Amino acid sequence: MSRRRTRGPLAPQDGGGDGDIDLTPMLDVVFIMLIFFIVTSTFVKEPGPEIVRIEAATADRCLRGTIIFAVDALGKIHYDKKEIPLARVASAAEAAKIEAPKANFVIQVDAEASTLATSELLDKIKDLLDPTVCISTDEKG
Repeated sequence: MSRRRTRGPLAPQDGGGDGDIDLTPMLDVVFIMLIFFIVTSTFVKEPGPEIVRIEAATADRCLRGTIIFAVDALGKIHYDKKEIPLARVASAAEAAKIEAPKANFVIQVDAEASTLATSELLDKIKDLLDPTVCISTDEKG
């Protein structure tokens, strides 16, 4: 029977040792990527109700439209999946504009909604509006 001599770190490898792989660096990279994507992502707050939008023959896309208010068929105003009274629209719009200062307001109006509710909504947020107002429509076709 022969014996091998082992001399510290330069000992010969016989291939029978445990093949443990350290996954810590890979997990660090995965968590750093996850944190990066969470921090840089933009979340859109949906207004909540199902809206049947008006069809438009011509429409331009609204850039940076992320603050969405909706007026349903009964004339009720919705923001962030909740119905809000007209008196709270201005404060909700101000808070949303502080959270996303470069965002435009998008208004989704149901085809059956009264124009009075839409004009009251626009009146409440007119001070925060950019020169253009984005109204959400469906393409005709």
